[in-house]
Amino acid sequence: MSFPPANYHADIDPTGERVKILRDEGPEGPIVMLNLLKFKDKADYPEGHPNAGSTGAEAYRRYEKLFTETVGDISQAQPLYDGPVMHTLVGSAAEGDWDRMLIVRYPSRKHFLAMMADETYRDGLVHRYAGLERTILLQCGANSFG
Repeated sequence: MSFPPANYHADIDPTGERVKILRDEGPEGPIVMLNLLKFKDKADYPEGHPNAGSTGAEAYRRYEKLFTETVGDISQAQPLYDGPVMHTLVGSAAEGDWDRMLIVRYPSRKHFLAMMADETYRDGLVHRYAGLERTILLQCGANSFG
């Protein structure tokens, strides 16, 4: 498969400038990525894809398996929380209409960037594009309590 796939969705990818900031700025140690996820009702796979007919959530699960298992030696991604967003307590409903929140820890920015550059990972982005209506991805420090 070649990148980008036919269902490429630029609005859910980081811009080159933001990837450069991730590469050049930030802690040398672990980072945590906070993902807010809104799924498509029906996944938008390219024509003829074997997973056509899936839901957006099912497509995203395939993508999640990719970065934790398939390229897990590269990413060393460790999901810390994966669960539903129940309701908005602060802010407008339009801003808070999310299906799921995923918090993932990586040993370093370099691990996250190596994952993004991996050919197998890039080929698997077809699932991310198929499943997500929109997303917010926030890079956080890895501070913890205790």
